[in-house]
Amino acid sequence: MTTLLVAAGTAAAMSALGGWCGGGDGDHADGHAYAKAPAAVAMAPAAPNVSAAANHVTIAGFAFAPSTLTVSRGTTVTWTNDDSAPHTVTSSASGPLHSSTLHRGDTYSYTFNSTGTFSYYCVIHPDMHGTVVVK
Repeated sequence: MTTLLVAAGTAAAMSALGGWCGGGDGDHADGHAYAKAPAAVAMAPAAPNVSAAANHVTIAGFAFAPSTLTVSRGTTVTWTNDDSAPHTVTSSASGPLHSSTLHRGDTYSYTFNSTGTFSYYCVIHPDMHGTVVVK
């Protein structure tokens, strides 16, 4: 078993472990309170291909992540735009995905009630592509 040990005060490493934001008394100008980092964090490695957000696609860096998502029939998938640029989630050909323009922080959700492979792209940035495989 592999264990990862991170020393306190290593903000970059803590960020990778879950978004800890260091500094001060834990209160920030954005109105959110963040927990202080523990002296050390031990974590077991995640199981391969297992994600806590198995039905979520993040839009960041002008890309959909994951670029291919596999879900079961009846699953609702949610896309969140984390980019400063606007994006869309739009089916290739005549598929069911047709979001409005998503600005930073906006989400779009769709429930896949039939099996198949659903390709999509961003109308504003046509080089951005993604796929949802429904089994």
